[in-house]
Amino acid sequence: MKNLIAALGLVDWEAQFVSGLGHPMFGLQVQRRCVDGVDIRAAIQVSDCQAVLVSDATPRINQDLIAELADKNIKLIAITSDVDHWQDLGASHCIELDSNNPLSALKQISELMSDEPQAVEPESDPKGLLIAVAGFGGACGRTMAVKEIGWQLSKLGSKTCLVDSDTYGPSLDQELGFEPNQNGLLELCRSIERKNALIQTHFELLPEVSENLTLVAGLPRISRWTDLRVSTLRELWRKSRETFDVVIADVGAVLELDHSLMHETSLPRRHAASLTALEAAAVTFICARADSVGITRLVRGYLEFHELFANSEVHVLLWGVVNDAQSKDVRAAVSRHTGIESIFETSYDFEITRKALQHGSFVSKLDSKNVIAKEFEAIATMIHKHLEQQNKTPLQLKSKRSLLKRAA
Repeated sequence: MKNLIAALGLVDWEAQFVSGLGHPMFGLQVQRRCVDGVDIRAAIQVSDCQAVLVSDATPRINQDLIAELADKNIKLIAITSDVDHWQDLGASHCIELDSNNPLSALKQISELMSDEPQAVEPESDPKGLLIAVAGFGGACGRTMAVKEIGWQLSKLGSKTCLVDSDTYGPSLDQELGFEPNQNGLLELCRSIERKNALIQTHFELLPEVSENLTLVAGLPRISRWTDLRVSTLRELWRKSRETFDVVIADVGAVLELDHSLMHETSLPRRHAASLTALEAAAVTFICARADSVGITRLVRGYLEFHELFANSEVHVLLWGVVNDAQSKDVRAAVSRHTGIESIFETSYDFEITRKALQHGSFVSKLDSKNVIAKEFEAIATMIHKHLEQQNKTPLQLKSKRSLLKRAA
């Protein structure tokens, strides 16, 4: 016997329909009748039901509720004359309403509910590598690192995707010369929530920066963070790793611990895009300026939020190192206070950086012999070699100070 909640709204066939559902031939039982979406949300907390029936007349049904039902493995079955509307909301089961004979939907509901669940093989871990690039505070070189590592990996033949998961100040599309307000992240999440079979097509239609390099733009408006749900973002990272060799996430500068991510996965969270990226990442680069302010922000931030990096191999990338004496001092400070031994460093060339930003390009593309290009080429080469070994060995990057020739 399968249990249902019926919330069909004010339609003249509601009573007859609910009565028909209880016929023994269908093997269904209506546990509760609800008046709207709010009533449904309360009912599923205390009912052991497998499906909720709604119609075009059911008020207060929205994407949040549909996502919550999906997370609880409860089917939403919409009896409707507007299938497109319900699919846009994320409903995966729609039955077209025959206005002359609404009861004809009873058999289809029975068939939907009688499907025996097939044995599902455990999902294999996708082969793609997810790299999160983080930093505490602004102007730490985070977005530039995302761009340069991505460009170098694409040159080596790795199919690479750059994802702007900064929900406070997304800018990756503009820095790469694209028009702002491209709905990359938002559109992919919507497609996943609708259980759209064409999700791979959505990936294929993403803006191509260059050969082997694809962009998932950030939110078109910062206020749209409320449309991003934890469960959807986790699935986004998994599907991205299925599609690309390397996925590089530009993580927002503003972070906070949010233990509720483990429980209320259907609800939006202010930092969900960044936190789920860090959660899923195998490698994390934490960027910082190699000055007193930058090092202080790095140490304080890492000590406060070290839990966020528990699942990944952590490296530090220091910007603006000008000589060996400074290099020795900042390395010692970072290692002593954070325990992180893997530290990459590079100089900061204002002129070439400004030129790359102005042209929506990469330092490594404009001047492959520049010290910045050489450092990122070394990082990308290590990552690429790991991928060539088909991830059989743990990725352990080795920072090499000798790559950089500095003034005394």
